[in-house]
Amino acid sequence: MSNQQSAVAAQQEEKNITTSVLAKITSFQQSGELRIPKDYSPENALKSAWLILQETVDSNKQPVLATCSKESIANALLKMVVWGLSPLKKQGDFIAYGTKLEFTPEYTGNLVLAKRYGGLVNHNQRAIFKGDEFEFETDLEFPYRTRILKHKQSLENIGGEVIGAYFAFELADGTKDVEIMNISQIKLAWGQGGSKGNSGAHKNFSDQMAIKTVINRGCKLLIRSSDDSVLYEKEDQEYDAITDQVRTDIRANANKQTISFEDAVIVEEIKSRDAIKEKKPASIPDEPKRSAMQPNENPGGDDQVEMNF
Repeated sequence: MSNQQSAVAAQQEEKNITTSVLAKITSFQQSGELRIPKDYSPENALKSAWLILQETVDSNKQPVLATCSKESIANALLKMVVWGLSPLKKQGDFIAYGTKLEFTPEYTGNLVLAKRYGGLVNHNQRAIFKGDEFEFETDLEFPYRTRILKHKQSLENIGGEVIGAYFAFELADGTKDVEIMNISQIKLAWGQGGSKGNSGAHKNFSDQMAIKTVINRGCKLLIRSSDDSVLYEKEDQEYDAITDQVRTDIRANANKQTISFEDAVIVEEIKSRDAIKEKKPASIPDEPKRSAMQPNENPGGDDQVEMNF
């Protein structure tokens, strides 16, 4: 197959998969099963994801687009869109597990989700090196918040042996807390990954990898305990704005004449008397006498009234 034919085939494959994913997303949105964040473009994310996938390889250095099933590729793209993350901004990675492709959020993606859904507004994270002066305490009264009392570093300590890391954060409701991990906990978390903590990044930039680990742990609870109210915020604001405008119009256009309760009673009495006068006939004819054999008489109970319309 020539290079030109390969390029055409790749473009057709991209069109088939991305079109399928977009169609599924549109179907979910129309049925109310999926709500996309207002600041997220599925089209842009899918385009950038496809460019990245063309250079992504599996553990055997083979292109994932060739070794992974088309269904798993489509599902990985769909998961990326449902989470509202961008691979171009390194908010997530595509990882091949055999013939199955997965999309996994990076620590930056977890920060995005924590800000979008978990109420995260401010955060600060640091690695703790051997020789640092570090003290913290936990408030034993509800809501059991952890506070850092002291973290003093020297220039000589930075870049040395990492003994821990922390992720301090503030939420929209004013809540402040800290997630702290020592190096034993961090290495156990590294052991769950594919490289088991033995990659070049873990060995050469252990402070940065420790920070990523503690951020992921801190964001996890914020994300998993959140709701989707942020997806409805704009609609609620629009509804409130419409409601406020209606109320303003009513106040501006309503009859401003003041009337007391007594005046209202007098007005209603006058209206009632006038209505009675209009309906009262000049003379009331005598009620006709009913014969004993009238057909609509019910001998066993109340009279049955026949109504013709």
